[in-house]
Amino acid sequence: MNSPPSERTVMTNPPTPVDRLRGLKPYQPPEIDREVTLRLDANEGVPTADATLEAIRSITSEEIRRYPNARALEARIAERHAVDPECIVVTNGGDDAIDRLCRATLEQGRDLVFHAPTFEMIERGARLAGALSKPIEWLDGDFPVDAFVDRITKRTGLAAIVSPNNPTGSVVSRDDWSLILDAASAAGTVVLADLAYVEFADEDPTPDLIGEPNVVVVRTFSKALGLAGLRVGYAIAPAPIANWLRTTGGPYPVSTVSLAAAGAALRDLDARTPILDRVREERRQLTALLIDLGATVPESQANFVLARFPDAQGVWKGLMTRGISVRSFGERPGLADALRITLPADQDLFDRLTTALRDILQGDPR
Repeated sequence: MNSPPSERTVMTNPPTPVDRLRGLKPYQPPEIDREVTLRLDANEGVPTADATLEAIRSITSEEIRRYPNARALEARIAERHAVDPECIVVTNGGDDAIDRLCRATLEQGRDLVFHAPTFEMIERGARLAGALSKPIEWLDGDFPVDAFVDRITKRTGLAAIVSPNNPTGSVVSRDDWSLILDAASAAGTVVLADLAYVEFADEDPTPDLIGEPNVVVVRTFSKALGLAGLRVGYAIAPAPIANWLRTTGGPYPVSTVSLAAAGAALRDLDARTPILDRVREERRQLTALLIDLGATVPESQANFVLARFPDAQGVWKGLMTRGISVRSFGERPGLADALRITLPADQDLFDRLTTALRDILQGDPR
């Protein structure tokens, strides 16, 4: 009979993680403060339409007891993008697609080329795959395409671009995409095009990218479609690479409930155009206001703006005292003076945000 833990000999050699895990910490989502009544810190979309909720309510107990099947949703997505369903892989949010792609293309002896700052799960995925990361700084302005393509070699397993970028909202131009694809093709490198925020941008490069034999486009239902809580994303990839992603993923990554909601939301996408237009108008107005109030704001094409302040923490605290949360980056390199502010796409909430910013930056910090 095994001895209870309290009677066992103290371990002289406690378990340790693999080297690539050392120094990493679990991803920490923003803490929910009960005093916050306007959350603008996570880039979440506007609440979903009633049709999506009705799709969830219509699910039967028979469907719930069965393992989920994503083929119907993959077929709908494929039809929308005019590709074969075999080129669509539905995943547990866009970050699941990124993780799968990192594990399929990276290992010790291969490297990731990416720009920084950007979505932090990309570098984390490379680290967990055992690869070396080679960042190119892109804080504002045009994409540093020359420096980026110079880093791509035959050792580069993956070149990752997020456009619009998180957290800056900056985009990669069509000409720069072309140069990146040329360099990656010559080196035999897979390109990750993370387009999580592309519905808010002026242009969508998806049609130009999905025909390339080494490009994986990642999209999500979390932002423009407002389904962050259901965790649905997808990859559009050439059939051989799509098969890699199915191989590196779990067998049933997305629940039946989430698949039903995503299908309904996809059918409702065109009806959300007024919301997207509202986001763009708020983005224009908020950018102009912040600049007028003394902040530095790079041009954004996402559903948020990044603003730099002489006292970012003071602004953050001032907003918190008014029940408004925005994203602060602490001491993250290049972002200590920055706050990322999600656009609420609602006139009353937007007025509340802008009034608070005026009060704080014009001398009423409370």
